[in-house]
Amino acid sequence: MNLMPRRSAVLIVGAGPTGLTLAIRLRQMGVDCLVIDQLAEAMPWSRALGLHARTMEIFHGLGVLTDIRRRSTVQTGVMIHNDQGPLLSLDLTTLDAPFPWVLSCPQTEVEAALAQRFEELGGRIWRGVTLQSLTQQGDSVEAHLGVAGERHQLQCELLVGCDGAHSLVRDELGIGFDGVTEKDHFLIADLAIGWSLSATSSHGFLLPEGSLIALPMPDCWRLVINQSASEDTQGEVTLEPFRERLSAALGECPPLGEPRWLTRFTIHRRLASHYRKNRVLLSGDACHIQSPLGAQGMNTGIADAFNLAWKVALFLRGIGGGQLLDSYERERRPVARAMLYSVDILSRSSFARNLLLRTGRDWVLKFLNGHPKMASGLLRRISQLDIAYRDSPLVAQGPSGWLSGKDGPVPGERMPDAHLLGSDEVALVDLLQDPRHYLLIQLDAEPDPQQLLTAYALADRVPSEFSDWVSTIVISGPEPVESLRELADFDVSVLSDHNGEFAARYGGGAALWLMRPDGHLAYRATLSDGDQLLGWLRQLRRR
Repeated sequence: MNLMPRRSAVLIVGAGPTGLTLAIRLRQMGVDCLVIDQLAEAMPWSRALGLHARTMEIFHGLGVLTDIRRRSTVQTGVMIHNDQGPLLSLDLTTLDAPFPWVLSCPQTEVEAALAQRFEELGGRIWRGVTLQSLTQQGDSVEAHLGVAGERHQLQCELLVGCDGAHSLVRDELGIGFDGVTEKDHFLIADLAIGWSLSATSSHGFLLPEGSLIALPMPDCWRLVINQSASEDTQGEVTLEPFRERLSAALGECPPLGEPRWLTRFTIHRRLASHYRKNRVLLSGDACHIQSPLGAQGMNTGIADAFNLAWKVALFLRGIGGGQLLDSYERERRPVARAMLYSVDILSRSSFARNLLLRTGRDWVLKFLNGHPKMASGLLRRISQLDIAYRDSPLVAQGPSGWLSGKDGPVPGERMPDAHLLGSDEVALVDLLQDPRHYLLIQLDAEPDPQQLLTAYALADRVPSEFSDWVSTIVISGPEPVESLRELADFDVSVLSDHNGEFAARYGGGAALWLMRPDGHLAYRATLSDGDQLLGWLRQLRRR
């Protein structure tokens, strides 16, 4: 008997990491959402493995990081060699982030952890359900679904296609998905290997005859090799090409266990021309696909969903209007375009056979190895910690400009983590677990009367006008200030910068910082721009 509901605020098509991230975040914000997937059960195999530092912050916010770490292997390094020896060694633990490493977690395990969390929040995944077509109306979308051989109609306010590279939602919208298919073919093998390579690092061997990538998994290794178009790219996949490449890299082939998965794939690089058409949006692989090298695809899709979820939730509550939904494409499509470009360069250089290209590539890697600051910048980019939305219509700076010598992020950038002290220690990354905007009122260690007046005024006005979607935190210096004691009577939190960490990352002195639910900076201003900040919040609410 078909017990599927007939209505839902949001219909999410696709129960992969992107769709489930979106669903969890919406449930955290009190939004009714329904997830469907055409597969009767999750796929047992997965090409996606790596989870980067920014994604771990997102998973911390979703409440799944502990479970996913339990299912993962922690990578703390990257080692790259050519046929002459080591080229580059990267230490992931040098990242300035709460979780400075990479988690190697098969996508199947990621999906299992996300699905469990979604169900804990009262959600349900409807499997074996296909989207057959959709019709947009003025204030809703009608989805025509196939359920157990029957046709089912569902009304929703918004529909999000997280249904992968072959997205039916994208096709229904008539949105282009232009790009190219690379000439090289690639082979994957998941298996146990009897060797001494560190399982806390990934290893790349860039050889004249082709490259070999070795990635640690929780209970085995993944090997990836490339094949040229002149090699046998149609026959049955065997271990023989892997043995040959391992022998070229190591001098001999180590003992190999029985393969758990052998497959061949080609690289497609494509980007959707738009991410939204009226009340239907796209996310994840439905928007962008690329080489798996660098583990950017799954991470980018998860970040897409994290960016979109809070905008959908506010839109459904009458805050922000259509421009809020428009900002999703405005912010995330440039990220995908830049990612496709950088991953394409990484993939082409990693698998290059031309002597001139290989020589130039190896020189660059050796140069990076001798310049730690530049290597650190590369790490931050790969880890997606440097993604910013500086040109977004949803970010701004106060009209008074910025204090001379004041540090800290600019509007649109990810807000660095810092630990503060109230009744317990609180990290800024912990605020992601309660998806709201947070106004951080930073005061001097010894605030003057004007600062105190502004702090008390904002502590009164922000909760009274925006309490349903903005929380207020007053940050004092290392020592408690007696004049702030009466703030306990207001609907605000008072935290101290007990170890000076906030001042070290954001600069000393008084300032206003508005953090978005995705952890990016929406607005920064001097304390004198409090009225302008209130006006900006009112404008955002009524757009």
